[in-house]
Amino acid sequence: MRQFHCINLEYFPKEQTLFWKIKNTGMPNFCLNGLGEFQEFCSWVKEYFSHPDRPLKFVISGSEHQGIYNMGGDLPFFLENIQSGNIENLRQYAHLCVDAIYNIYTSFDLPVLTIALVEGKAYGGGFECALAHDYILAVDDAQFGLPENKFNLFPGMGAYSLLYRKLSTGDASEILKSGRIFEVNYLKSLGLINTVFSKKEEEGELAAFNFVSRLNEHFNFEYHHALCTKKIFPLHKKELLEITDIWVEACFKVKKFDLRRMEILGNTQLRKSKAMTIH
Repeated sequence: MRQFHCINLEYFPKEQTLFWKIKNTGMPNFCLNGLGEFQEFCSWVKEYFSHPDRPLKFVISGSEHQGIYNMGGDLPFFLENIQSGNIENLRQYAHLCVDAIYNIYTSFDLPVLTIALVEGKAYGGGFECALAHDYILAVDDAQFGLPENKFNLFPGMGAYSLLYRKLSTGDASEILKSGRIFEVNYLKSLGLINTVFSKKEEEGELAAFNFVSRLNEHFNFEYHHALCTKKIFPLHKKELLEITDIWVEACFKVKKFDLRRMEILGNTQLRKSKAMTIH
């Protein structure tokens, strides 16, 4: 099994399941180096599990950071490149984000189902990452949100394409525009979250494998149901790239006040990350 710097892997042949988790080192967000490595990871998954001796039905994502799934974009990186006018750096970053989202959405070009195990906060790009999976399994106190409009931007790495395909126009617009933090039960009532579990009753990995066991009973139906749904509401990478290019352009239209709010939010996320790690 290949080793990666930013993510840990576990393969369970009996359950035909691959579990990948963001390592609990550094910020639990999408940094440029991590995105580059994730591109390598996606290529490796496709090649390694194309072999008939390595059966695979399920790919589960998670995080080793306690209380955090993913905090989203690298706000200090955004701030630095906006202030220096480095549009190519931001575009490279945005396109790597799209690569990651689309590889998850297309199940790594394998006949598998993808599951996001969310055991805490999923903000911005972290929420977008979860949405790209076939299923979202969340602990009962998990939180989801798209805070980008707090600094006069919008989520540009999949949220529009995925939410408008999964929800009504009104519900999708509410999540995209409100800047609110959403609780699990509300998103479950909309159909965005498939299963909620209580951490008092079962650990995240146990909940994930119980969920996999239930899916596996009707895997032929569940897999082809997901496949047909994507055929009816097709999402092409070109659409994602066009939207993320709009996001890159919008980054250079924000005002100094907006950048100050971005800086404040970035510092807040860093404090929350450190507090969760200490706890």
